[in-house]
Amino acid sequence: MLLLVPLGGLLLLAVLFDYLVVVGPMRSTFDRSLADAAVVFAAYVRETPDGGVAMTLPEPLARQLAEVQGTRPRVALFGADGRYLTGDAGLPAPSAGSAGSGAFSFATAALGNEERLRVVWYRFEAGPRALVLAVGEPLGDREDATRPLVTATLTLDVLQLVAVVALVLIGVRQGLRPLLEFRDELTRRQDRGLEPLDESRAPQELKPLVAALNGLLARMQATAESQQKFVADAAHQLRTPLAGMQAQLELLERDAQALPVRDQVRAVREGLKRLAHTAHQLLTLARAEGSATLERDFAAVDLRALAEEAVAQYLDRALGKHIDLGAEAAAAEVRGVEWLLRELLGNLVDNALHYTPAGGIVTVRTGPCGDGAFLEVEDDGPGIPPEERPRVLERFHRAPGAGGTGSGLGLAIVSDIVALHGARLDLGAGAGGRGTRVRVEFGVGESAREA
Repeated sequence: MLLLVPLGGLLLLAVLFDYLVVVGPMRSTFDRSLADAAVVFAAYVRETPDGGVAMTLPEPLARQLAEVQGTRPRVALFGADGRYLTGDAGLPAPSAGSAGSGAFSFATAALGNEERLRVVWYRFEAGPRALVLAVGEPLGDREDATRPLVTATLTLDVLQLVAVVALVLIGVRQGLRPLLEFRDELTRRQDRGLEPLDESRAPQELKPLVAALNGLLARMQATAESQQKFVADAAHQLRTPLAGMQAQLELLERDAQALPVRDQVRAVREGLKRLAHTAHQLLTLARAEGSATLERDFAAVDLRALAEEAVAQYLDRALGKHIDLGAEAAAAEVRGVEWLLRELLGNLVDNALHYTPAGGIVTVRTGPCGDGAFLEVEDDGPGIPPEERPRVLERFHRAPGAGGTGSGLGLAIVSDIVALHGARLDLGAGAGGRGTRVRVEFGVGESAREA
């Protein structure tokens, strides 16, 4: 679009130049033809016996001049002082001047009927007398003769401009195509595809840019790997001493000598257990960040196997609370990070068992859903009020009246993992409007990531 402004200016200059080159010489040619006609007319000016002047042009010659000029010229004879003598009285008189014999002067004149003429005044001598011959022709005849040439020239200029604009657009589009391809590739990668771009596909002008982008991608990948390593090390370093402390406290609680402080030891052990659980959830949140997960971490995950594993893991706890924990799992596979999806399902089952009263039912479901798959956990506990459902996905927020000693991170972890996988999270009521049903649908984000 910016190129159209200078190209338009160049067109105007080209039109002006062509006009001067084409119309100027044509006007000069018409003026010379008009001057030649004046010389021919002057050759037939004669003095009359009574001292006057007369101009008698043979009819064949008059017709020939009319054919050359395109129309019959209008002729008038004036004295040197501009006094009208004979001929067409409508022609303008010459201006007084000191030009000598044989001089020509030209002007464009408008007559009373708005007709415009091109007039030449020719000064000559007929015997002892100095005379001025005026010859005029309509400008319309000239315009009719020059219009086709001017129109053809301007049309050619416009066609040249259109051709140049078309070539510029094609050239710019072709030149930008590699850059647009790299842009599309980076857009499809979202925030985890940190592999270097293929420099061999880049034109010579873009190779420095591609090299700089590859350097940036390499630094980002190194940062993500460093963050992954740090979180993994932190998780290991935290779990080991906390697990050791819990084991020591369990032994101390069984020791007969600790009977006077057994309640205090049990309270410390429970607090340490909650601390270990909270630390584990915080580390999971950190590892669920998009910047800490690489594309290579994604692989095919069997949701039915995860559901069956989760039911087996929490079955003892469910039996201890007299809760019916089961699975309705159909074959379903998604592309994702397996350990994160395991954490997602574990948090959902843990929450359901935590809030479902004795005698309740918790069901884990998996199966196909449109072009993707779904994962669902439903319970018949107290449920979550509709106005609280958006807020329970926030970190450290717990619904009013929620019992227990939770940290408010379970559903926040689920929300982050769902976002990382490009899935959709639906939090609603269970069957018959009782309890809570959390459904995760995979599909939309999967196609984008695989592309």
